[in-house]
Amino acid sequence: MAAASAPTTQLTAFVALDFTGYIVERFSHDPAVAERASHAMTLARRAGVPVFHVVPESMVDDIHPLLAPIDGEPVLSKTTIGAFATTGLHDLLQQAGIRQIVIAGVATAGTVLSTARWAFDVGYQVIVCSDACDDPEPEAHAALVDAAVFPQSWIGLWRIANVLPTAEIAVLQTRESAGTGVQPFEAPFTQGGTSG
Repeated sequence: MAAASAPTTQLTAFVALDFTGYIVERFSHDPAVAERASHAMTLARRAGVPVFHVVPESMVDDIHPLLAPIDGEPVLSKTTIGAFATTGLHDLLQQAGIRQIVIAGVATAGTVLSTARWAFDVGYQVIVCSDACDDPEPEAHAALVDAAVFPQSWIGLWRIANVLPTAEIAVLQTRESAGTGVQPFEAPFTQGGTSG
């Protein structure tokens, strides 16, 4: 019975992707994305959601000051575009019982897309924090996070994830509301198949 009453936040992690000074400065259309991501991360921490930082191996010492890790939060270095293949992130999430991840990062068409697809393919519920992601090409960002831009496209993150602004992600809100969680996303096709 105790497991059934555990807060949803214990099954969710916040994953901050490529928030280094160099990447935010050169690969975001709007440098204020770091402030928005910092706000989302602060909400995650307040709600008891564990935070994981993933950055390129050569930039471990360049984490953006607004998104600096605290209290022993893991900082994983990667040598690939996505967050999973070369970091051990999947093992850490599995050990912690994580079933859902909230993603924020730069760039939307790079690490965010790659990480979200991998996570979806191996069974995580994925939430993309749309206002805490950015891309050097605003059109690419819009096409990936806004179903209205190319509604027939299969590349949109909204095909595989809940794409929401920070204020609408229930699990990032206060502890009092964290137990409600976010409803599981139902993809328009089943894993291992395609839609008709």
